[in-house]
Amino acid sequence: MLDLRRMMLLNDLAELGTVTAVAERRCITSSAVSQQLRVLERETGAILFRRDGRTLSLTRSGHVLVEHVRRVMGAVDEALSAVAATQGAVSGQIAVASFNMGVSLLAAPMIQHLRASEPDLQIQVQQSTSAGAVRLLRQGEVDIALTCRYDFGADEPWGGLTGEHLLHEPLVLMAPSHLHLRIRGRGLGALADTPWVTSQRDSGLDTAVIRAGQAGGFVPQVKHRVIGAPNVCDLAATEVAAAVVPRLAVPAHLEGLIVDGLDLGGRTFSAVVREGRQRDPNISSILRVLRVIAADIAPGLHTGRLAIAS
Repeated sequence: MLDLRRMMLLNDLAELGTVTAVAERRCITSSAVSQQLRVLERETGAILFRRDGRTLSLTRSGHVLVEHVRRVMGAVDEALSAVAATQGAVSGQIAVASFNMGVSLLAAPMIQHLRASEPDLQIQVQQSTSAGAVRLLRQGEVDIALTCRYDFGADEPWGGLTGEHLLHEPLVLMAPSHLHLRIRGRGLGALADTPWVTSQRDSGLDTAVIRAGQAGGFVPQVKHRVIGAPNVCDLAATEVAAAVVPRLAVPAHLEGLIVDGLDLGGRTFSAVVREGRQRDPNISSILRVLRVIAADIAPGLHTGRLAIAS
């Protein structure tokens, strides 16, 4: 009998094109991916892919198998949804993976809502990066992934998944108070000689700072690097460095450091599920609650009066 996990690797290969990309998605080594794909070829008795430079292209046999793999994966999820629908009530256990801020902004309020409205529905939450949450979703280890994607980030193939837009959060500039008038008059170029604080290299916030510098015609002088937007805000609060941060990360007592009127991009929060689980009543209930929570947050992003704690 064919192994479903090996077939899922072939499906990944069809989407991503390289063993390295498949290994990164599944959080395993490239050699492990190659080994499992060779085993799959022996199991099927067919040549499934050929190397073309650095990429692997599927043969006709490989494409045929991938088509059936997607049907099998969809059928399993549809079976789970159908069984859940027979219960006549929202009940059972749903696992959710969420990016860092999504835990406090979305997951925790979601659990509070559901405790009152759907007491028989048990929610399990685990924190991950957005990419990690999607990986767990693909592997079947969670049922919903809460993700954030920066406007300037690369699109990830979402074959077999569907994402529901919840919220778009703008990025804002925090700068020392004495520079605000100069920034409003000269734009971002006024910060050419100012130190910056941001997150790890190649993170979304790091990229946002680089883009801000490009817009102002300078290379930002990054002095501080910390993990997490709240820590970036805390250092910006010392008024010795500028920062680009998500609007929801700025606590009320630091809102005076925000320079309004700048378009620095933003990020989108989404709830991602496997396509076959969309009709699961348990997941439908969760998505409905997440939409309500996001709708409550959205007005504050534009008025500057946030109804939630950062």
